[in-house]
Amino acid sequence: MSFFDKVYSEIGEYTRVEDAEEEVCELYSVYYSSNGSSRLDLVDPSKTELTVELTGGTKTLTLTIAQNPNINNELGQTGAVLWNSSIITSEYLARRSTHGWDFSTINAIELGSGCGLVSIAMHQLGARRVVATDQARMMKLLTRNTDCNRVVQLNRNRKPPTVLLATEYVWGRAPEDPRVLAEPVDMVVISDCVYHESVAPLLVRSLVDVCKSRSDVPVVVLVGQELRSDIVHAAFVAELLEHFDVYRVPVMPSVDTNYVLYAMWLRGSHSPEHTH
Repeated sequence: MSFFDKVYSEIGEYTRVEDAEEEVCELYSVYYSSNGSSRLDLVDPSKTELTVELTGGTKTLTLTIAQNPNINNELGQTGAVLWNSSIITSEYLARRSTHGWDFSTINAIELGSGCGLVSIAMHQLGARRVVATDQARMMKLLTRNTDCNRVVQLNRNRKPPTVLLATEYVWGRAPEDPRVLAEPVDMVVISDCVYHESVAPLLVRSLVDVCKSRSDVPVVVLVGQELRSDIVHAAFVAELLEHFDVYRVPVMPSVDTNYVLYAMWLRGSHSPEHTH
């Protein structure tokens, strides 16, 4: 069973999204009626280093994540500090690792990795290969975090070593680093990357490009997003629906009012022969 087959077998738990305006109306009717103090926002933007404990898997993962508050204060720069939404995405993946998602078979790419928490979490959960990507100005911080949290592999059982690497990937362009698509991709992850509707077309273009790089089995895309602007979210969902079959995934009641997670794959990429 491929990774896509496993995710698709859980489709009964998901909600199909077919119209951006209807989706936003449903999400934000709950969001605006909920307690505004429950917003996710930043973990602690004043610190240059954070210790993060991720629960939900077979064991608690303790990670050290560096931040750069100075970059985050610059216009348009939001990825240099850690957001709670990244913790929610990471802990969701940890829970799925105990419910049949075999990370040891997965080659994953994260777009807009920021501090790299989600990529590091996938690596620590045993993913075969993880490529964390972001803009050039984020590479120093992202590389520092991936280097500091890389699993030490003794390789006593002669398994191929797992891979965690960080590299630049500019949305809307083909990746310049050949390592990004050097192996068939199973999953693309995005965590809280859309703060303005202008970035949605570029991000979705890159999503489509990565997914089209593989034809034998659909590539699963997971998108986690904190609910902020309904206008921005509507634009993003509309752009996704142009190319993908989109499903909303329940995470947990305590965060479903201000955070949403989508699973998706390219339209037309799923057919009966893909399910074994």
